[in-house]
Amino acid sequence: MIPGFALISVEHHVTPTPKVRVEVDCCAAKSGNVGSVIEHHPSSYWEQPFSQPYFDNTTKRETTTTVGQSAYLYCRVRNLGDRAVSWIRKRDLHILTVGILTYTNDQRFQAMHSDGSDEWTLKITSPQVRDSGTYECQVSTEPKISQAYKLNVVG
Repeated sequence: MIPGFALISVEHHVTPTPKVRVEVDCCAAKSGNVGSVIEHHPSSYWEQPFSQPYFDNTTKRETTTTVGQSAYLYCRVRNLGDRAVSWIRKRDLHILTVGILTYTNDQRFQAMHSDGSDEWTLKITSPQVRDSGTYECQVSTEPKISQAYKLNVVG
């Protein structure tokens, strides 16, 4: 501890992550001058959970549609930053989309996203019963995070 300095503990509460503790050294002014605040952060500070992408769990994770009627799977990712969102078909681990680019020859699959939006939608045009199954919305963090979505296509 440096003479004339006081150690202040500040707790931030950020949803949905647990509270984060940040310690701040605050300069006490002995001569009556206004003190200054100096924040000290460990190198891991910038990797705090509240700055990392996370899934907004308010979206529906199971969708039922009929054969031929377009299906939409909605994935909402907060704090995406410069990461990419991909859609993967779990039964064969086929990467369908990355960002808004499509990586399958099956033109029925399309990623939809509006600039500034947190929502990444997988649209399946004219789905068939064989399209039923689990699809994964994956974010390119390290390690990767993902959320599963179930599609039911009924005849």
